[in-house]
Amino acid sequence: MSKYKRLPESQCLDYLEEYMSSPVSRYRFEKEKGLTRNTIYRWLRKFGVEDKTTELKPAVMEKELPRNEQELQERIRLLEQEVKSLKVKLRNSNMARDAYNYMIDLAEETYNIKVRKNSDAK
Repeated sequence: MSKYKRLPESQCLDYLEEYMSSPVSRYRFEKEKGLTRNTIYRWLRKFGVEDKTTELKPAVMEKELPRNEQELQERIRLLEQEVKSLKVKLRNSNMARDAYNYMIDLAEETYNIKVRKNSDAK
């Protein structure tokens, strides 16, 4: 005998209606009603009902904005410094890449060996 009981569709629809009108989450509703996890989700799919939308809290959606013009200017200055340092790092890494490629070309010409990986190999 199964420890879970099968509910009639009318009772499932009653639970769905109650869930849709309540402000609690699906997980909490299932816990309060003694339903197994994801039961509401299965019923929503079974009966073709769209789940209620959960609105994000404004604290999560919005970042704290700087308060005045001076803070904005400071933020812009810091971002410009970061962009400048990232451009320097990019230039250095490009030069290093070019140097490695030149060394590989030189080694291949001097020693007549293939250093680069063959991309067509199986």
